Amino acid sequence: MIRGMLQKELTSMTSFEEISTWYDQASSQLGFPKVPDELYEPVWHIMNMKGKRIRPVLLLMGCDAFNGNLEMALSPAYGIEVFHNFTLVHDDIMDQAEKRRGLPTVHQKYGINRAILSGDVMMMYAYRFIADVPENKLRSVLTLFNKTATEVMEGQQMDMNFEHRKDVSVDEYLKMIEFKTSVLLAASLQIGALLADASSKDQELMYEFGLKLGLAFQIKDDYLDAYGDERVGKVKGGDILQNKKTYLAITARTHASVEQTAMLDELLIETDPDKKVSQTLEIFNTLNVPNKTHEFMEKLKNEAIQALYQCNMQPEKRNNLIQLAELIYNRDY
Repeated sequence: MIRGMLQKELTSMTSFEEISTWYDQASSQLGFPKVPDELYEPVWHIMNMKGKRIRPVLLLMGCDAFNGNLEMALSPAYGIEVFHNFTLVHDDIMDQAEKRRGLPTVHQKYGINRAILSGDVMMMYAYRFIADVPENKLRSVLTLFNKTATEVMEGQQMDMNFEHRKDVSVDEYLKMIEFKTSVLLAASLQIGALLADASSKDQELMYEFGLKLGLAFQIKDDYLDAYGDERVGKVKGGDILQNKKTYLAITARTHASVEQTAMLDELLIETDPDKKVSQTLEIFNTLNVPNKTHEFMEKLKNEAIQALYQCNMQPEKRNNLIQLAELIYNRDY
């Protein structure tokens, strides 16, 4: 167990920002070897990118919500971050993405072979960090993580399958992002609660909070991909260029006229990237897709918060999690 990472003690009421700051400092003492350089340099490349650290901080907040030991939860929190970044390395290869968080993707910088192998070793290290928990909690933690990791990969395959279909329903899309994105946020919160000895009911409610929060998080990502600015760190309209079935694209097709549907079909094979993005967004705007997207996100956020109100925790801890939900909902990059 990793102890004594920082001299400063966390207060009993810790916000996302406070825990995030503590995590950034404490986790800097964890990491990977330097050699062989060809294997680990790509790992350090993506781990050093300035991500939001939402998943590991959620695990720590889940632990803190039930007055658990954050130092005990540090290693599995870092393991969750390593796993998430592993999935990004491989997802970027499959999506042929050139940028991640404003920087070259791993395969773009180091080549596909090194990216695949570096991603593989990240998966192994993720297990090492996640397994660094008290023995009496190890089986429960690994069972939940194995289930979650499998669902994440199933969600990625669903996402790839959808690229070749026009008839994806909203329900199918929601199941895909539940697996690809939401379950990892939900599991992070539940693992944190589990490490703090929360009741089974409270663990389930934290999972529910994370699941709804994750759906809102991914739909917000869909929105920002189409309407965000350069701070998003990705090519604007990247999902449109790849014909991804996002919430926006599916909502547009659901409400489109016959003529608009034909235009959307034509844009699927449009080769001019600027024209493809601009004309697709024009149809989205005509069909009021941005407002419809925000309304659905608001519904998910409210359902997430309702799960929190059923949890047996101090009001201050609940408020910190509610503020996080608002932060995710209102972010603009």
